[in-house]
Amino acid sequence: MKRSKILRAIVVAVILSLLAMTIPATPALSQPAITLSPTSGSIGTKVTITAINFESFKNTDIRIFFNGVEIDNSPLPVPDTGHFTTYFYVPEDAMPGTAQVMVSTIISGQITAPFTILGAEVELSPKDGRVGTTGTINGSGFYASGVVTFYYYYYDGTNLELGTKAANPRGECNYSFAIPESTAGIHRIVAQDAFGNWVEAHFKVIPSTTIEPASGAIGDEVIVTGTGFGNRSRVTIYFNDDRVATSKTDKYGSLEVAFAAPVMEAGTYDVEVEDRDGNKDKAEFTIAAGANLSPTMGNVGTTLTASGVGFKASGIITIKYDDIQIATATANASGAFSLTFKAPTSIGGTHTITITDGDNTIKHLFTMESTAPPTPQPLLPKDGIKTEEKVHFDWDDVDDPSGVTYTLQIGTDADFTSIVLEKKGLTHSDYNTTSVEKLMPSIKEAPYYWRVKSEDGAANESEWSTPRSFYVSPAPGFPNWAKYTLIVLGILAASYLAFWLGRRTAFR
Repeated sequence: MKRSKILRAIVVAVILSLLAMTIPATPALSQPAITLSPTSGSIGTKVTITAINFESFKNTDIRIFFNGVEIDNSPLPVPDTGHFTTYFYVPEDAMPGTAQVMVSTIISGQITAPFTILGAEVELSPKDGRVGTTGTINGSGFYASGVVTFYYYYYDGTNLELGTKAANPRGECNYSFAIPESTAGIHRIVAQDAFGNWVEAHFKVIPSTTIEPASGAIGDEVIVTGTGFGNRSRVTIYFNDDRVATSKTDKYGSLEVAFAAPVMEAGTYDVEVEDRDGNKDKAEFTIAAGANLSPTMGNVGTTLTASGVGFKASGIITIKYDDIQIATATANASGAFSLTFKAPTSIGGTHTITITDGDNTIKHLFTMESTAPPTPQPLLPKDGIKTEEKVHFDWDDVDDPSGVTYTLQIGTDADFTSIVLEKKGLTHSDYNTTSVEKLMPSIKEAPYYWRVKSEDGAANESEWSTPRSFYVSPAPGFPNWAKYTLIVLGILAASYLAFWLGRRTAFR
């Protein structure tokens, strides 16, 4: 009997084992889960909740909480699929930090996921610079898609609204602006939205100096502009460590002052601006050699004055008229000089006057007068008269600021295609032909012609005078009877002399 019970137990066990091997196992149910997108953000951020594996809760309602507060879309039913999505907005009263999103079910209890609430913060770049520097604020944690306003604070607590910009749906915002006129030192830059998010950054204003122009000659006006100095502070301007001007800034630490470039040798020098609080900055100014010429037009012999500054101290200054050196001078210890010289003989028109010490070169233009002198009027010989072989010519004097010379021409025709005598460079208004230049006899029907013109020291020529004619008579000769008489008288004189000498010899 006992063995029979054992046998029945073994058979039952075998059958159950076979059934276990042939009947498939029922899979275990997956656990419900939720994910958030995004997992962090500022207030106002839209957060999407994605839920899966809620099949066992279908046809039932679930409740959703953010930091213990039920969201607007809760409760909601679970669909047949067991999967669902919903969303909520991070509430305005949420504080920065980690919050919990909780899905509560009737059967399985609570399922949670963390969400990071971002507080407002900004990063400013750069953190220091001059007035006018472009600063960029990169901010986060502002109300999602809300408007952010930016302010710049002055030393006295007043502020300037820089502008506004809308944050993106994650509460991020960036804004660029130019640093406004303001005093030296630290200034607050505040970003805030309409929901109480407020954050600040700090920018250090450093002094800045500009010079206009950046180069010039001694005595030129130099304008110094400064920003970022102290409030209503007295400032001193130094040129190569020598004080040249003083001024005072306005309430924004800005100033503008003018001074004359001092007497210095040509070169580049520091111009420094310093206020009473020790704020200072400097810029460079280049002194270039400068020279003046007066007058800039005239005639041959005009007295010209050249003066200059900024040349080499005690250097030799050379003056050239075109390519011809005409004067030199020695600069003083400050590189200044002045000298006078005469405009040399040169043609009318523009000429270049070069002033140089070897390192510094200044050029000026001088205009030589180009007005022709008057045409001389012939006087002697008068038209159509007879003259001797040696002829005396005379004409009116002509005046010109550049000085005058004359040219006389004698020809055998009125067109002067055949010239028998030409005299150039005559300095007087008359001329006598020499024995070498005496003219051959001519007749009234075939006379000589003469004309004259003037030329000044600038090579300006007058017109020729109207030609005049004259003819030359032969030199007066002796008649034949006179020649014979002289011959006879000569013979008689010779005979008498011979007779007288013979008698004296005989008496001895």
